[in-house]
Amino acid sequence: MIIPFIILSAIIDYEHITKKEYIKNHTSRWCLRASFCLAIAIYNPIHGMASALLFYALFDHLLNILRGESFFYLGTVAKHDIFFSNKMWLYIPIKTICFLLSIFVYIYTL
Repeated sequence: MIIPFIILSAIIDYEHITKKEYIKNHTSRWCLRASFCLAIAIYNPIHGMASALLFYALFDHLLNILRGESFFYLGTVAKHDIFFSNKMWLYIPIKTICFLLSIFVYIYTL
């Protein structure tokens, strides 16, 4: 259920960006995405956590692919991107760990 949500979230953000409707405040998007994972967590807390990790691991990269940017491109507005802009040595392992951990949790809890 989380994969279609990640894909649609990236497509929606991509459509806004292509219309030059740049996202200057990420709070509402963050709240929507957190609410979605929280809704999953109500039924299964472990899957809620795994969903949040998977969203974090995949969303930015999917958006980068849609935009034609490099896989590990970081924007200049989001606090997250600004923090990691000069810390690729930390960003890539964190994203990788989140992805692998989410997959492990999903497989382990089947």
